[in-house]
Amino acid sequence: MSYKLGEYLRELRGNRSLREISKLTNEEVSHSYISDLEKGVSRRGNIIKPSPDKLLSLANVYHVEYRKLMELAGYQTDETSKPSNITPMSSSDLIDVPVVGTIKAGPNGVAFEDYQGTEVVMTNGLDISYEYFYLIVNGDSMIGDGIFDGDYALIKKTKEFNNGDICAIIVDGEEGTLKHITRSDDSIVLTASNTKYPPRIFVGDRMNEILISGKLVRTMRMF
Repeated sequence: MSYKLGEYLRELRGNRSLREISKLTNEEVSHSYISDLEKGVSRRGNIIKPSPDKLLSLANVYHVEYRKLMELAGYQTDETSKPSNITPMSSSDLIDVPVVGTIKAGPNGVAFEDYQGTEVVMTNGLDISYEYFYLIVNGDSMIGDGIFDGDYALIKKTKEFNNGDICAIIVDGEEGTLKHITRSDDSIVLTASNTKYPPRIFVGDRMNEILISGKLVRTMRMF
């Protein structure tokens, strides 16, 4: 492999992290593999001959010609060398969503506190007519659902939910929490999935203390 490929890939990545690029490939290309490609050698010092399918995934993420990456890697390029099991990805398949550590009630419904930048999210499975944000999970109250401290919870901004859904909820304007929610005519119950935390029940006027800021769509764990 020509080291020109590594230099080119490093230039294309810019300020984005290796893990971010790996995530954009649906982790078809690991962050360590991308690092090796940029260096031109593996961690054991071996020269790398990148596979065409990995190069195609990177070409889709960086929006560059697949043929150019193949040529820099030393391949003789023709249409038959292109893997058939890779779906090209365009910029319309990606959105930026804000990452926040805390949510509170604000003048427009939800105020983002402890803003930590944005993350790129693939739109597959998302209704992009809605807005989304990442809420960083704090604590262990939802570990029964496999949601752990420090996980990123992708929230769709909506007040609509079905009983039992996991939602991002603001209590009394101040406390943002991620819980299962059940609503009836005379009560709202917030339930954790860790049994050491009892359900919180709001009745009568206290039901007005609850603001639904959004519904959990998926979670992401950072390593």
